[in-house]
Amino acid sequence: MPTQLGDVLILQTTQSVKVHAVGPVTRDGQQDFHTQINVRYVTDRAAAIAQAKALAGSDRRIFLMNIDLGHWSEISR
Repeated sequence: MPTQLGDVLILQTTQSVKVHAVGPVTRDGQQDFHTQINVRYVTDRAAAIAQAKALAGSDRRIFLMNIDLGHWSEISR
């Protein structure tokens, strides 16, 4: 995943309940939030995107990764 420091990452899972984890990217190539404390959890995709847009600077990207399927995409601003 081409994440860079300052981007925002949304991790989505639907294993038992739909959950989105939203947080800033703290290292290039980041694909998870292990050991990261500034992560927000929401159950609605629209709320996750709104949170991500609030966190991302105007020149940063937002990525969504479905961790169940291993698919990722970039969210347009």
